[in-house]
Amino acid sequence: MQSSQSPSVLLPQFRSSLQSFPSSPSTFLVLHTLPASTPSSAPSPRIRTLHVLDSSFNPPTRAHLRIALSALTSTNNATKPQRLLLLLAAQNADKAPKPAAFEQRLAMMTILAQDILDQYHSNAKSHGCAVEGVDEELFAVDIGVTKHPYFHDKAISIDDADYYTEQSTGEKPQQVHLLGFDSLTRLLDTKYYPPTHTLDPLSALFDKHRIRVTRRIEDGGKYGTVEDQDRVREALANGRRDSEGGRKEGAERIERVEGEGETVSSTRVREGVIDGDWALVERLVGKGVREYVQNERLYVGDNGG
Repeated sequence: MQSSQSPSVLLPQFRSSLQSFPSSPSTFLVLHTLPASTPSSAPSPRIRTLHVLDSSFNPPTRAHLRIALSALTSTNNATKPQRLLLLLAAQNADKAPKPAAFEQRLAMMTILAQDILDQYHSNAKSHGCAVEGVDEELFAVDIGVTKHPYFHDKAISIDDADYYTEQSTGEKPQQVHLLGFDSLTRLLDTKYYPPTHTLDPLSALFDKHRIRVTRRIEDGGKYGTVEDQDRVREALANGRRDSEGGRKEGAERIERVEGEGETVSSTRVREGVIDGDWALVERLVGKGVREYVQNERLYVGDNGG
């Protein structure tokens, strides 16, 4: 499959949308969909599961690809039809929009979306994973932006936008937020929830939706062992976070899965660009993103973001 529009062609559209978005009353907006469709058209048929991969995508990497495909291929018939949303926060709690501008990241997200679609359909055909009564060709990947930096606010914003609401019944899909372990630690860190600095705001997320966490095992032990990482969830499940507003029930909404393949970070990619190691960059991000980064001269001489 090929996208009908190249990422570079979409840059003016993304730039215009980003300029008008701050003054818009909307806090969540779908800017582009692959396979190509009109951005204002709501999905059809009803979506049961909306996988949300929220990242700075600076740039998108093979880790993002693996996380998305793992979630999409682990679902069963009861959770389909499903859809994937690649979500970029136009306001990030920790990161300023550098070194790649937001419109550049959105363009690279379309490359990632096409890679996900291609591999998803290839895997479905090779493993005979077609679901009875569901046309897998209807599966799509949305590229969206939000004004919110925090996961619980993003979940509410997506629900309130009604973009994924089934019009005849008013039903909304269950959101499954796809996180790496580092994002889980931020999710459960009270410093992100002023002014009370408790985990009470997460009720809005855990009451309706789920979290799927990919463990991170790296050389050097930055994130600890699998057991160390599991203790983060267990502290919630065992009631040790009760005094901070953490609810035991929330732990039941957190699914843990093993990470696969080479450890990838966007920082490592940017360092590879600066060093001119394009073989490393392609190994970490894929051919399409590597070509885009190289052609647009992104990250050269700047390792911020």
